[in-house]
Parts: sequence; structure tokens; C-alpha cells
Amino acid sequence: MAVSEPYNGVMATYSCIAVDWGSTNRRAWALGADGAALQERADSAGLLAIRDRRFGESLETFLHQWLTPGVPVVIAGMAGSRMGWVEVPYLAAPAPLADLAKNLMKAGRIGDSNCWIVPGVSFDGPAQPEVMRGEECQMLGALLQQQRSDGVFLTPGTHSKWVRVADGKLLEFRTFITGEMFNLLRQSGTLAQLMTGEGDDHDAFARGVQATAGGSELLNRLFSARSLALFGRLEGDKIASYVSGMLVGTEMRDALAAWPDLGRSGVICIGSAGMIARYGACASILGLEFNGIDNKDVLPAALFWIGQQAGLVRP
Repeated sequence: MAVSEPYNGVMATYSCIAVDWGSTNRRAWALGADGAALQERADSAGLLAIRDRRFGESLETFLHQWLTPGVPVVIAGMAGSRMGWVEVPYLAAPAPLADLAKNLMKAGRIGDSNCWIVPGVSFDGPAQPEVMRGEECQMLGALLQQQRSDGVFLTPGTHSKWVRVADGKLLEFRTFITGEMFNLLRQSGTLAQLMTGEGDDHDAFARGVQATAGGSELLNRLFSARSLALFGRLEGDKIASYVSGMLVGTEMRDALAAWPDLGRSGVICIGSAGMIARYGACASILGLEFNGIDNKDVLPAALFWIGQQAGLVRP
């Protein structure tokens, strides 16, 4: 069922509300009959900000201007985790991404709209189990946008994912806690005391990437952020970028070591503009073919497609 609502002074048709609900942030899009995003909003009410498990109330407040009887809400991300609104079982890889639509779980009802959560994906790898929630929808959206069925994907962030997809099936993936490690180093400890300034320094970042060329020496090389500063060879406002370069460089080198054919096939990076720029700079230094896609350009379309395939969004 599609419902008409005022939009920029004219009548617009909403057919679905797409939500990306993570641990620290939340985004939503009101989608038209063709899946185009007509309105967008965001806030910092991620799962960690919700008190007493009042997820439904929080979401209703967030979306109240868009809620209309018969218009479904399709949610991706950590809302389906154990600490979220409703725990949704993972799909076990290898898994067709199309199966996301077959495994939606109803979380509840806000206003007169039903809310559905997309499952994440797990992979019981030879070294350790891996899990994701939300990134699988970004990759589905990229495949739909580019009209392809395979590729190696990277979704950088707090927990970066490197993922193989073939014939529309998510085969395997690896997780790197690069963003979380950077935040910890920046917030406390001896390195944090030395880091000044907020901007990115491209030369210092590149220097950090190059410092990881020795292989598995990250714990030793990280100390250079302190020792170089003590010897006056690295300024305080460059240290954060230098450390970021070492962490991202290590992540990318490890991914290339694990999947050597990446040097031939390249990687599709789905993320924010800032993340795409940072990882693209690292890929350029390492000679890795790299294509960036802004996640906001693919996630709403993926959730719309999932809603259609599940029969929630009517033509």
C-alpha cells in the first residue's frame, strides 16, 4: 500500500520506510513508489542510547512524521542483535543475499506500521566465527545498483568487513576491528596524550601505511608514534593520521595476504565519503584496484528491494 504525504509543497507517495539502526547512530529514509529516497533523517539514538529497551517508543518518535497505516518499516543493522529490539537469527554463509528477504522477522508495530528486521550473516571460518549485521544489505544494494552478481567488498568502519560474493551468494568474510582500535588509542594511553589536532594529514597517513611494510610488526611499529614524537620527527597534529595509516595499512595488507587474488580483482568499498577517501589512499599506495560507493546510495534501495521481495511493499 502506498500513501501520499506532502513533500516540498507537493504530494509525494511513500511506500516504505527504510532504517539503518546501529549501535551509536540511526538513519532513516522515506521511500517513494519507485524506491527513491524522498526524505532522510538521522540522529545519534543508536541502540546504546535506548533506555529500558524502549526501542519501539524511540523509533516511533523518530519516524512519527512519516508513519502512515500500511506503510512498512524495514530495518537493517544492530537492531536485530542480541542487545537490540528483537534478536534475529543469522543466515549462515555461504548464503544467497536474496534470502535476506525470506528471513525477515517482525519486531513490533509503531503507530499503524509493522516493523521488520533484516537478518545478519554469520560465517564459521577456519580460524574463527565471523558475524555482520547491516553490511550484507549494503552489498546487496551495490550488486543491484551495478547489475552484477559477484565481487570482493569492503565496508570500513568500527569493525571493517572484507567479503567475497559470487553468483549473488555471500561466500566468506573477515572482520578487522580497525576503527575500534583507533578510537581506543586516541581516547586513552600514552599515544592519546601526544595526539593533537582533528584534521587529516595525507602525508602522515601515507607514512603510516608505508611503516607497515615489514609485515606482522604492528605492535612494535605503533610505538614509533611515540618515539618519533619524542625525537622531534613527528609533530603532534600528525600523529593521529600516522596511526590511522598504520592501522588501515595493516588491515589492507592482511586482507591481501589472505586473499592474494585481490591484486587482480580489486575491491569495492562501501562507506562514507571520508572512509572511501582514506581507504582509497591506502589502496593507491599498495597498488590495489579500488572503487568506492557511498553507502547512502545503496542501502535504502536494498531495503526497498527486500521489502518488495518479502511482499511488504506492493507495486
